[in-house]
Amino acid sequence: MAATVGIDFGTTNSVASVIRLDIATNTNQAYSFLQNYLPHPSVVWYRGSEIIVGRDALDVLPELGIGVFGDIVRSPKMFLGNTTGIVVGGVQRRTTDVVSEVFRHLRLDAVKRDHSQNAFERAVVTIPVSMSGAARAELRDAALRAGIHIHQFVHEPLAALYSHIRTRSDSNAGFADLEGKVILVFDWGGGTLDLTLCQIKNGVLSQIKNLGNRDIGGDEFDNRLRQLILAQHAREYPHADINRTRDNARSRLIRACAEAKISLSTRESTTVLVSNYLASDGPESDIYVQVTRDDFQSVVKDLVSQGLDSIEKLLDHASVQRGAVEFCLAIGGLTSMPAIRDGLRELFSMNQLRLVEDGATAISEGAAWIAFDNAGLMLAKPVEILHADNSYIEIFPVATTLPTLGEEMHNSIDLYCVDTRDGLAKFLFARPAWPGRDALADARSPYAHMTLPVDSESKPFYERLQVDFTVTKDLIVHVNARSLMIDESRHTSIHDLEFGIRVPNL
Repeated sequence: MAATVGIDFGTTNSVASVIRLDIATNTNQAYSFLQNYLPHPSVVWYRGSEIIVGRDALDVLPELGIGVFGDIVRSPKMFLGNTTGIVVGGVQRRTTDVVSEVFRHLRLDAVKRDHSQNAFERAVVTIPVSMSGAARAELRDAALRAGIHIHQFVHEPLAALYSHIRTRSDSNAGFADLEGKVILVFDWGGGTLDLTLCQIKNGVLSQIKNLGNRDIGGDEFDNRLRQLILAQHAREYPHADINRTRDNARSRLIRACAEAKISLSTRESTTVLVSNYLASDGPESDIYVQVTRDDFQSVVKDLVSQGLDSIEKLLDHASVQRGAVEFCLAIGGLTSMPAIRDGLRELFSMNQLRLVEDGATAISEGAAWIAFDNAGLMLAKPVEILHADNSYIEIFPVATTLPTLGEEMHNSIDLYCVDTRDGLAKFLFARPAWPGRDALADARSPYAHMTLPVDSESKPFYERLQVDFTVTKDLIVHVNARSLMIDESRHTSIHDLEFGIRVPNL
């Protein structure tokens, strides 16, 4: 059977990984399909009738940021789930068509670099914790247009954490030893900062609470560095018009800033050279600037503080003490910055902090391991309905195996309307606020509310109500309620199921 590939379809970068048998060590190892040791930028360029994806498209991007820049789309993932599509270069395009170009690029690159004749037609794909059901359905459609069948989705922090635990050689750090422990995944990448508290409970690795910030991703660090470089150049040539640039000059400076940021993670200073930047014939045309790590960290100090402060904010929201965190898994490109690493070390002890050096591939490799282990999605919390006596009835219990490609799950419940005076039956669908805490007195978080017309003249406990539930492969719960006396129906959908990964017994 062909290997199922793991795909991290990221905000700024995407990468595919697969598990292979390493002949030299006779062990299974994750292998990621990179370009010059780097992931593929999530950028699509419609250059006339030609479609260019990845690094070649990124290299002509005129501005930093996420969205549409003329005929270039950076991070089409952000448009999934809307109904308007994307206008690119004046042309209206379906979001699924644009996203499919990224998937096609990843698949063709993997096929080219792999030597197993694997067509990579099946994948486990990672998604943000906040991605809606509608966006998941569009993502599945986009992948299918590229020839990839999505077997199942998995949340990005869970994939990264799964890979970390799965591949550690320390026998004391296995899944079983972490049962009941609270773990923080700190993912600071190019587009966003995402923090997720996770826990293994009853053999299911799931999220407890998450917090995200799109305003302080790596792009903003690159932008601050660009401003620093231009300010230094302007001080040296005060009479030069810094806004009169040559063709593609801004793109070349963006690329130079990204490279300088990486260099400053390991060096105290670096040189930034962008030839023929300004439309001038004098020496001011070339940007030739020496940037120190201290100068760079000074201009991003507030961003670093915001990111690190988010940890305490999340822990406070979850009522978790910092000392109760078993460990913090730090991934993403920005966690290689010394200022961020030093800040994390101040917050967590040496035993608590786990810095992932291969952060660019941690998520896709986690998806590949999940595919390899056939680790299915499970409900992290039960789906419940509030009964008239203020108790909660389970519709789907915790650890229920969720549908994958080609599957659906069904359940039904019959109820009686207790109070018909206003002609409406009222439903509340909810789940416990915390995994494993599902006693009657424990707090609940609502999934959805729904009302259903009933016969206002009927007696209490006389009119029967039938509620049907269908869970699809896109992890959407479709709820249909019907009043059997007056034959009225109402429908609602639940898009934010809380699910986790069944951990293996290795």
